[in-house]
Amino acid sequence: MPRGAADRLAYLLKLVAAGPPQFTLGELAADAELPASSVHRLLQALVRSGLVERGQGQTYRPGRELHRLASQLVARFDLIRCARPLLESLVAQWHETAVLCTYSPALRAAIIADVVMTRHPLRFAVERGGEIQLPWGSLGHAILAFLPQGDAEAIMREATVGPLSGRPRSSRIEMEAELRHIRERGFARYFDPRYDIAGIAAPVFGTFGEILGCLGVTMPSKRYQLHLEDDLAAAVRESAVALSEMAAISHS
Repeated sequence: MPRGAADRLAYLLKLVAAGPPQFTLGELAADAELPASSVHRLLQALVRSGLVERGQGQTYRPGRELHRLASQLVARFDLIRCARPLLESLVAQWHETAVLCTYSPALRAAIIADVVMTRHPLRFAVERGGEIQLPWGSLGHAILAFLPQGDAEAIMREATVGPLSGRPRSSRIEMEAELRHIRERGFARYFDPRYDIAGIAAPVFGTFGEILGCLGVTMPSKRYQLHLEDDLAAAVRESAVALSEMAAISHS
């Protein structure tokens, strides 16, 4: 029987995750073999965090945040495995570096989960495990545009200057307009000839429609102008959609 408050909270969360779609306070207390008063106090902490939600009447249910976290943990491994052929196909077709990023809620950033490098001698060094700040670049924007509004606002408030340029981020109005365009067209575009960097990225979603990360290509801006943007964007978007479908099927 768990004794400390932290142990009891973790124990309740395990029961919620493994239990029925809806439950009452009394049912959870009986399953946990704990006093209803103790379970009520701990349950309120889970509700405040979004891990548990109130249902109809006096019932509770697993929260969307719990579903999102569980989906992300399971999906991360499968995403890398499923994305590899798609990344290789993009490199074979466009001869540019292809990247898979996964979103980390804890860091409020994207992590480079996998990379297939182009053989072109003029390329950027993209390393697995690298961190991508969301307010800048196509990879970051492709994720930022689809985060819950509160999360996106918090990330933009914390943003100060670009990691590469050292320049302040775009104004709030400009950022909101850009993120709206990304949601409408299904991909993010970045082009900055001053730093000779460009890229296109598209979002990858999980079973419940939550953003898992993004898939994209990156290149020097000089070569970007040699590609047909619409065709490149369509190829990246289609690959991201295919990866999202595989993620949904594997966890349905």
